[in-house]
Amino acid sequence: MHFLRTSPAARTAAGSLRNGAEVGITFSNHGGEWHFRSVDSKPQLEPGQPADPDFELRLAPGAVRAICAKPDAHVGDLGVAFFEHIVARDPEKRIRVKLRSGLVKLALRGWLGVLAKGGPTVIGWMAQKGLRGPSAVAVALSRLKD
Repeated sequence: MHFLRTSPAARTAAGSLRNGAEVGITFSNHGGEWHFRSVDSKPQLEPGQPADPDFELRLAPGAVRAICAKPDAHVGDLGVAFFEHIVARDPEKRIRVKLRSGLVKLALRGWLGVLAKGGPTVIGWMAQKGLRGPSAVAVALSRLKD
């Protein structure tokens, strides 16, 4: 919670989100459910289930530590760190993602704006992973479906 409140990148990303954008979150080393949303353009992490999550995340301790160790990172650098943990093979560093919304809903809720704020840093990382061109986001999202 401290990271979300103090990280300029987290605040910038949250500023792109619209009403209804939510993420369900569980931690692999703690019980309970949480949800992330933006309230008045400020990131919020609250206990409980989200009403209509766009994503569900299961965060391993190593991923949480690594991301929280970058309080002054730019949105793009933080985005790459997040994506690196999605593709990590080590279960202690992995972020598991389940996509719960389609591309149109994600766009309407501001998630593509968050991706755009990552700019060339995120686009370059995606290109290194073979995701290029206008269809890159759709391809990446298709990999996150159940």
